[in-house]
Amino acid sequence: MTDQITFKGTPAERTLAEQIHEVLRLQGMFFPVDAPVRQLLGNLVAYFAQRRNESPEKTRGDVAAAINANPELFIQEVQDEDVMIITGRRGAYIQPKVDRSHSLATRFYEPVNPLPIDDISVVITTTRPVLPKIDPVFVSDYWLNGGVSTDVEIEGDTIIPADDLPYVASTEGENALIGQTPRRRSNQMRINLPQGISIDLAQSTDHIMALSGDEIVSALRATLEKDPYERFAVFADMVAAKQDVRSFGKNEIRSIVDYIENEVGAPVEDKDILVHVMRVSARAVDFEQQLFALNYRLHKDLEFVGVPGVYMWATRKLLDKMSANRRFKASDMGSLFGYLEEGLDDSVAVDSIEQIQSRGYVSHTLSFFEWDYGVLPLNRALAAILPAPIVSRQNTAVIRVEVPQLPGFHFDISVRFPMSGRGGWLQGFDSFFQDQEILAPGATITLKRTGVANVIQLSFSEADQRIESLLYVDDSKKKSKFAFREYSFACEVEEELLTTQSAIGRIRRIKFLELSERRNMQSLVERIFEAFGDEVGTRQAPAYQLSFEQLYLVTSAYRSVSRDFLRDTLTTHTNCQLVNHTAGLWSCRIDPNTEAQRDDAQYDDEDE
Repeated sequence: MTDQITFKGTPAERTLAEQIHEVLRLQGMFFPVDAPVRQLLGNLVAYFAQRRNESPEKTRGDVAAAINANPELFIQEVQDEDVMIITGRRGAYIQPKVDRSHSLATRFYEPVNPLPIDDISVVITTTRPVLPKIDPVFVSDYWLNGGVSTDVEIEGDTIIPADDLPYVASTEGENALIGQTPRRRSNQMRINLPQGISIDLAQSTDHIMALSGDEIVSALRATLEKDPYERFAVFADMVAAKQDVRSFGKNEIRSIVDYIENEVGAPVEDKDILVHVMRVSARAVDFEQQLFALNYRLHKDLEFVGVPGVYMWATRKLLDKMSANRRFKASDMGSLFGYLEEGLDDSVAVDSIEQIQSRGYVSHTLSFFEWDYGVLPLNRALAAILPAPIVSRQNTAVIRVEVPQLPGFHFDISVRFPMSGRGGWLQGFDSFFQDQEILAPGATITLKRTGVANVIQLSFSEADQRIESLLYVDDSKKKSKFAFREYSFACEVEEELLTTQSAIGRIRRIKFLELSERRNMQSLVERIFEAFGDEVGTRQAPAYQLSFEQLYLVTSAYRSVSRDFLRDTLTTHTNCQLVNHTAGLWSCRIDPNTEAQRDDAQYDDEDE
C-alpha cells in the first residue's frame, strides 16, 4: 500500500520515511483499517540504528528529519520524555468524525424546549474521565519480516508457506510426511542463520543437524533468551515454559551457598544440592523438572563451573580461594594468551582436530613460563579433548586431573575460556609441576580424555633422577628477578628447551619484566636480541643476530608463545629480517636511543 502514498523531502528523507511507514504498517497489520498505529520515536531510532549499523545520535537526526518532512503522514505527540509517532495503515491517520446529534446524551442535555437552569454546573461538568494509557506495541522481528515466521524463501521473490509443503506417500502407502524430511518444491530453499551460515532445507534433517547442528541450537537458544515477553526459561540446551518452573527463595539460596562454601568446600553437582539441601528424593517423579529449575535459578547468583553431563556449581568466593594465584592477575594472563584468538595457534599443524578427537589425547611440551606459573594454553589441540562451555557467559569449568603414574594422586584445575579478545588457559598445575620434583621445562606431558566428562588423565615419560641448575623467579626480595638453583626432576625432557644456566644464563642481563610488561612482543624481542644476540652493527646503528630457536627459548621463559606467533612478530617488525634461512638466523636493528634507555634499566647480577 505504500506505493500509493507520496512522501516528501530529500531523496534520502523520502526513502527513510517510506521505511518508517512500512514498519508501522506491519506493526498494525491486524489493526482495523482506520485505527491509529503508534510507536515511540526512541524505539524507531533503536531499530533503524541497528539495521543501518549507525550511531543512535545520527539515526535520531535522520529519522526526525524524515518524519518532519511528512507532517501530514506522521502525527507527533510528546509523551513523557519521548515522542509518540502516529500514522495509519493506509496513510495518514484521520480522526473519525462521529455524528452525535441524535445521541441519547445530546437529547438528554439539549432538549427541544430547555427549561431555565440556575446553576448549569449541576447538569454539565467540564471534568473529563481519565482514559487508560495504552503502551506502544513492541516491534518484533515477526512483524518486521512481514508477519511471516514459518514460510521459506526461495529464488526470486517466491514464498512457499510451510503449510503448503507437499505430502508424499510413505513406504507404507499412507499419505504422510516421511519422518522430518518432506520433499520441497525447490532444491534452492534456504534459511540463513545469524552466524552467516546458509542451510539448504531440501537436505535431510539428519544431514542438516550433523553439518550445522551446533549453530542451529545456538541461534535457537539466542532467540529464546531474547524473547521480549520472557516466556521461556533456558539453561544449556534445555528450555521450559517459565510459568511451569519452580521458584527458589532467598533463604534456600543462602542454604545452598553455605553448603558449598562451608560443608563441602568444593564445587558441588546439581543433583547433590537438590538431594542434600533441598531434600528432594532422587526417586521423585518430578526430580528432573526440579533439577532444571534449580540450575536455572542458580545461574543468576552462583558460578556455573560444570561440563556437559556434569553440572557443577560454586560461589565466587570459593573459586577465588581455589584457583586464585597471587602471582598473576587473570586479565594479564588472558592478554598473554591472546595470540590464540588471533589465528597464531599452531597446535594442530601436525595432527588435525579430528585426529586428536578420534584418539582422545594430546601431547604438549612445557615451556619455562608454563612450568613456573602452572598454566597451559587452551589452544585448539587441548580444546579438542576438553569440554566446551555449555551456558552463555561461562567463564570457568573445574575438572579433575588424575595421574595414573602416581596412584591415588589427583588435583583440580580451572579451565578459563576465551572471552572479550583474551585467550583461554588452564591453571592449577603449579603444585604438581614443581613441588613433586618430577617435571621440568622441556618435559612432554600427555593429557587424555576419560569416560567421565569432568576428569582427564595426565602422564609423562619417566627417567632417572637428575639434578640441574635451572632458571626460577626469585621473589624473596622486594623486586623479583631471574636466578638459578639446583633442581631435581625425573622425566625425559627436550634438551633444547631445558632452561639451564649454560643455555639461558644471559637472561639475568635483562631487566625482569612483570606480566603486564610482557604483552608488547616487539619490545620483548628487541630486549632478547640485545642480551643474547651477536653484535653485527655499529655503535651508531647497533644490530644483533640470533637463531630462531634460541629466541624462542628465551621468549617462552617470559610468556606464552607459539612458533607461529614469534615468526609473525619477527616478520612484521620493521627492524627484523631473516638473514640465513637454512640456519634460521634473524637479525634485528635497535634504535640507539632505545638501547641507551634500556641500559639504564638493566642491572648487573654480579653487583648483587
